[in-house]
Amino acid sequence: MRLLELKLNPRMENNTNRHELLLFLIFIIYFSFAVPLSHAQNLNPNFRIEYKNNLLSISAQKADIKNVLLKLSDKTGVSFKFPNSLKQQITIKLSGQSLRDALSRILKGLNHAIVYSGSRKNRAAISEVLVYRKSIKSKTPSRSIRREKQIADRIRSYEKRIESVKKKLLGVNKNSRQGRRYLRQISSYENIIRNLNKKLP
Repeated sequence: MRLLELKLNPRMENNTNRHELLLFLIFIIYFSFAVPLSHAQNLNPNFRIEYKNNLLSISAQKADIKNVLLKLSDKTGVSFKFPNSLKQQITIKLSGQSLRDALSRILKGLNHAIVYSGSRKNRAAISEVLVYRKSIKSKTPSRSIRREKQIADRIRSYEKRIESVKKKLLGVNKNSRQGRRYLRQISSYENIIRNLNKKLP
């Protein structure tokens, strides 16, 4: 029995030592990564956010907008939802601004919606902010779009002409010289419209 105990004790000591070493390594890893991440804002002078008495102060220099929104969520309790593809850097400096005014500056140029809690009269409580993909709109329409618009305008013009000639046709005999001329005009306009429609995609 004593021999058995002598054989087991070294194993127990080894297991205890391994367990303590493992805990020590976990402790080191945690404080090497978790603590710097939690205080990254303080260590980075280009990105600071403070929210006190419902007033927001922010200083960001070429900061990732997603990181800014996540930090805002932590500080204010407001839920921010945005696409993973959102890529934008922000440089901004605000001091003692209301959350609503600050958000209008932070989200400038982004498609977004702000959801308020409470009644419509009391819109002070912001509960959620939705940020959508930024839509890219060309200031000047492309050549093909301009061409399509021109064709569509011409078609409408000829349709109006047809309606005008049809009204004139009602006042004359279709078999008369004037009536036949009106019918030829209508047929000609209809052919032009058919050809124009073929040019549309």
